[in-house]
Amino acid sequence: MVQQLIHNHVYIFLLVFPVISTIIVFYMSNFILKHKWKAIHFTVQWTAIFYIIAVVLLLEKLLNQTVVGIMLILLIIVLSIILIFQWKRHTEVNLRNGLKVLTRISFLVFGIIYSILISYEIIQGMYIKYFH
Repeated sequence: MVQQLIHNHVYIFLLVFPVISTIIVFYMSNFILKHKWKAIHFTVQWTAIFYIIAVVLLLEKLLNQTVVGIMLILLIIVLSIILIFQWKRHTEVNLRNGLKVLTRISFLVFGIIYSILISYEIIQGMYIKYFH
């Protein structure tokens, strides 16, 4: 009983944490860096991982299957595509720049998926509570 309660609270915390961390990191980095776009880029790079974790949790709940491996493979494929584009464009590969681009793409893609899945969960919860 207690373990299930703790599991539910941790699950809810991990689902809400991306939005909270994005807001907190943005305001802190904006205060420190004093430049809005640098703060946005810093925030995107450091909070993308939280959106990835939340999307993985939501997809695992929705599909009743583990999707961590698939997500890791997709991220590695995207990183390799980014590095190939770097190599073709500059004939030099910089892993740090590739990872920056990967985190920005991940933030965008997983942020959109996160929004869709959270909306679905809210609508499904309301449907179950009020219409079922």
